[in-house]
Amino acid sequence: MEKSKIFEMAIRELTETAINKRKETLEDNELQLYTEVKTLSAQARDIVKMLPEEQQKILTDYFEKTNLIADHECQHLYVQGAKDCVELLKQLGAL
Repeated sequence: MEKSKIFEMAIRELTETAINKRKETLEDNELQLYTEVKTLSAQARDIVKMLPEEQQKILTDYFEKTNLIADHECQHLYVQGAKDCVELLKQLGAL
């Protein structure tokens, strides 16, 4: 397996673990947002089902690609955060 794939898998695992851990400590207002998004998601699926098939595909593709972009951006930010941390530690003389 290529190093880049191994790194990608490790980053994904670390990110998912961090998100799951964060969800365990959400405050009430954040929990409310998750609940609202879950409800809105179900409503959006019901609305999409009422559309003609071609329009369903357009909206479904849009939602999937938007989520994929967000996922890639999260991975990028995770890696960039690690790089920034190393740079900061170097500037502080800790490395």
